[in-house]
This record gives sequence, C-alpha cells and structure tokens, in this order.
Amino acid sequence: MSRRERMRLELDGCTAVDAILCFAHERAALMGLECVVVEAGAARVVFEVAGPEPMVGAFEMACSLGPAGCPVPVMRCLPLSDHGGVSGWKEGGAGWV
Repeated sequence: MSRRERMRLELDGCTAVDAILCFAHERAALMGLECVVVEAGAARVVFEVAGPEPMVGAFEMACSLGPAGCPVPVMRCLPLSDHGGVSGWKEGGAGWV
C-alpha cells in the first residue's frame, strides 16, 4: 500500500483561474484525491491535496502542465504533515473543512 501524502500547491501567474480550478477538480476526482481550494485570486490559486503518494505526485505534474492554453508560470509544492485530511474551501459550496 502506498504511503499517504499531503501537499500544498501554490500556483502563481495563472491567466485563467476558473480553468485551473475546473482542471484541478477533475484531475483530483480521477485520481481519488482529497483536494480543497485554500485560496483563489485574480492570478493565484492554492490547493491542499491528500492521498496516496504516487497520485499526489501525478496531481502535481498535471497542475504544472495546466489545462490546454493555460500555462502555470510559477508553482510551489510544500509538503504538509499528514495528520488527517485537507483543510480549506470544499468544492461545490460545502464550506470550510
């Protein structure tokens, strides 16, 4: 069984934040990851993601490529201690978790 990992991804310089949010939500669902939006601004998105280590790495790679026509110029990946799930704004209006 894979080790569980938590990661904070900070994406700066995004030209289409809505496209990045949709892309990340779809990829996280495909990979079976917990993913919440911690921050979303005009050119910045921050996610916290948790799940099996290989899938978190794959999510990081997918986000670095971004959706077609929407490159992510600056991306920082910060490992978080794994003491549960993720915290932030839950997609779909479920509120803070």
